[in-house]
Amino acid sequence: MKNEKKIQAPPASDYLRGQKEAAQYARVSTRTISDWQARRVIPFLKPARKLVLFRKSDIDQALSKFEVTAI
Repeated sequence: MKNEKKIQAPPASDYLRGQKEAAQYARVSTRTISDWQARRVIPFLKPARKLVLFRKSDIDQALSKFEVTAI
């Protein structure tokens, strides 16, 4: 109890860091995210060599393209 550190959640952001977080948000596999990146289905930012950022709004917009409406 003496040396317990309180872990705080990071502030809410519109950005997802990496394919794993993007896949969890979109509820698809990381392979699907990788495929979407290659086919330019979802835009992404690459500010550093090993860092890829995705916007939640861009993923939502890409997912809406796959939506099938009822007849």
